[in-house]
Amino acid sequence: MIGTFNRDGYSVKKVNDAVYEAVAEEEFSGEAFWCVAGSYAQIDLKASPNAKVYVVRCFGPSETTVRRTAVQFTLDPQKAGVTPSEGTDDVNELSIGEHMAVDVARSHCER
Repeated sequence: MIGTFNRDGYSVKKVNDAVYEAVAEEEFSGEAFWCVAGSYAQIDLKASPNAKVYVVRCFGPSETTVRRTAVQFTLDPQKAGVTPSEGTDDVNELSIGEHMAVDVARSHCER
């Protein structure tokens, strides 16, 4: 990735080859993190709409900036060392292993 992906007060930067981090500039919600994670996966990583985005690390301090609130994601849970979870209906939970399809994640941008 060249530069930083930005959308609606969020930025995304690569942590390593398997993991990328969505960083909230100010206010945040789980729904917005999914939106940004899905958008980055499809636009910058060229993932298909059916590819799955997985949470690697839930809310915590950023590893790529000085911001306090970031969530880390991956398209490759095995490479990132994450075990996919059964999931939850709460988009604001963002538990490790939680996942959704790229197009479903991007649908949260419309809310």
